[in-house]
Amino acid sequence: MDLRDEIVAAYADDAVYAGIVAYLRAPSDETLGALSRNTRNQIDRYHLDGDLLFYSIDKFDAPRVVVPNDDDLRARIIHEFHDSPMGAHLGREKTFAAVSRDFFWPHMYKWVRKWVRS
Repeated sequence: MDLRDEIVAAYADDAVYAGIVAYLRAPSDETLGALSRNTRNQIDRYHLDGDLLFYSIDKFDAPRVVVPNDDDLRARIIHEFHDSPMGAHLGREKTFAAVSRDFFWPHMYKWVRKWVRS
């Protein structure tokens, strides 16, 4: 399974992102009410492109693929940007900049910092 398909499949196992996807597919008071207040306040930052969920920090920001709370997926992405021959062990700041240009998940910087340290 390619990375895109793994990300889409993992949304179902992530309570927060499964709720966001459900709302974006069928907006209603019920699906909106199932989200946390914080998520409801930020719902306009999310959109679906097919089955893939995207997040924009603000309206001028390029959308980034949302990576669900799946340690293996996150590790695979960081590995590609840091440990692969193309990544060339860029270091913490450059690895974070490269990953965050295309992907989003909460506390990504901490993930990158731990990965680069190890």
